[in-house]
Amino acid sequence: MAPNTLLVRQWKTAYGRGAAAAPVLSIVCTFSYIYLSYNLAFTLNQHKAEVYALAALVTGSIVPYTLIVMKNINGTLNRKVQESKHLGRTEEYDESKTAVGERPQELLQRWRALNYGRGLLPFTGACLGIYATFYMTS
Repeated sequence: MAPNTLLVRQWKTAYGRGAAAAPVLSIVCTFSYIYLSYNLAFTLNQHKAEVYALAALVTGSIVPYTLIVMKNINGTLNRKVQESKHLGRTEEYDESKTAVGERPQELLQRWRALNYGRGLLPFTGACLGIYATFYMTS
């Protein structure tokens, strides 16, 4: 396994890429579902409009989930990244001074579980959108 200092730096790189792309994709998908829902809302496809509205709600909830649920873990990992900048490439954190649950590997395991839940939101929205598009008849 990679040293903890390298792990948190790699997390920061991956997190930065996701933070740049995910909100834009989420907003585009959410507004697409809102558009579809709105255009079907006053037709005979009311139920289909409701499914698209639910898809919009679920897909768009990735932003508040990230800002509320993942705020603490992201902040803690960002602090670990800042701490790692003061260490050399081969130096490690002094884990004897680190509280249980605050070690980089533990933090990354928690982040991974929360991120998995976060990823299920747009996936569920996509499944709802596919269902409404291909499997619901007018």
